[in-house]
Amino acid sequence: MSDQTRVLLWALPRTCSTILLKSLSNIPESQMICEIFSSANMFGPDRVIPTYIPTEPIYEGIELDGNGLLKLPGSGFMSSICSFEWVKRQLEADYQGKKVIIAKEFANNVNGRYDAIPKGYRHVFLIRNPYKVFPSWKKMSLEFFGRKLTPEDPVFDLLPKELSHPEDAYKEVTELLQHIKESNLDTDPIIIDSDDLLQNPKEILSAVCSRVGIPYSDSLLSWEAGSSIINQWLMSSGIKVNTEKSDTTKNFRNTTCFKKPVHESEIPDLATFPLDVQRCIENSLPYFLTLFDQRLKC
Repeated sequence: MSDQTRVLLWALPRTCSTILLKSLSNIPESQMICEIFSSANMFGPDRVIPTYIPTEPIYEGIELDGNGLLKLPGSGFMSSICSFEWVKRQLEADYQGKKVIIAKEFANNVNGRYDAIPKGYRHVFLIRNPYKVFPSWKKMSLEFFGRKLTPEDPVFDLLPKELSHPEDAYKEVTELLQHIKESNLDTDPIIIDSDDLLQNPKEILSAVCSRVGIPYSDSLLSWEAGSSIINQWLMSSGIKVNTEKSDTTKNFRNTTCFKKPVHESEIPDLATFPLDVQRCIENSLPYFLTLFDQRLKC
């Protein structure tokens, strides 16, 4: 691991994190790893809803080595092998022939399992204004219910109680960031606001690459449409099929570059949002403002 650069990108939902991973896939001799903490938390043997066993499509060509770890690329492996202990070993594995390893995870899916956080990584946190995150997150959650509900229904309150609640997400990001610092996993983690990234991708990406020791090039600023790149990512079958087909990942599939965000002249009136979204925004805003103040500025 000593001659490899390893980065763990901790994201919140609806922060363009999968698009960022698509961009970073243009780094030569790199390996992307996508949401295997999330796979463990939701689908694996340590899943927080033990009675829920997902139906996953079977992808061909998945191979394990003698230690039960995936041989590359490992795109579409079954979540049944994805325990938190396995996640740590997989993230710390020796990726021969690769110079850069980048793993993208949703911070709220660590679910307090700090013991599973791998060593040898630099840590980058991707945040966004709660006023933008939660309305979009709610639309994503509607897909979980098969569109039987409307945006006015208290969708967040109907999510399984065993899962991390959206209104706790920014608190969990803040606690994870603090743990990583205090445990010396990374004494200088980087915080990126996704709107800053979308507004100034070259400046933000070149600064991040410089901080973590990755050579920057303008090849990170554009990519091909579609989802074929994920065939080279290490990711579970459930996450892969969602990325290929879900409405919530259509921007990932359709875009070919970072799109500048729409900047509202005023913050929307909180009362215009449904009550469950209001609570999430109110509880998250103090944490977001603290994180935003520490963000990378270019």
